[in-house]
Amino acid sequence: MVRLLRHRQKSRGTRSFALTGQDQEHRGLIEVPMGITLREIIEEIGRRHRGRQGFKAVQTGGPVGRCIPASMLDLNVDYESLAKAGSIVGPCAVIVLDETTAW
Repeated sequence: MVRLLRHRQKSRGTRSFALTGQDQEHRGLIEVPMGITLREIIEEIGRRHRGRQGFKAVQTGGPVGRCIPASMLDLNVDYESLAKAGSIVGPCAVIVLDETTAW
């Protein structure tokens, strides 16, 4: 279960995101606490299928965001952490990309 209480520095409260991806069982609008990790969003909330295709990256921030590689899945979703990784919260999109996606 997703941990609801987290130590947060500046980003507080909750944020809504549009979650989508080729192998996400649950897609759509989600509301999560700031500070949740990308892994928790993708695996626990979205229930990513660990089927045929491997996980490649997740795009955050919509069209002005960045693709974050699988090696950074434990990144916290908050303004400061995403900015440090070169991305943004932006229009609140989380797009999960598998190995079949060209980027």
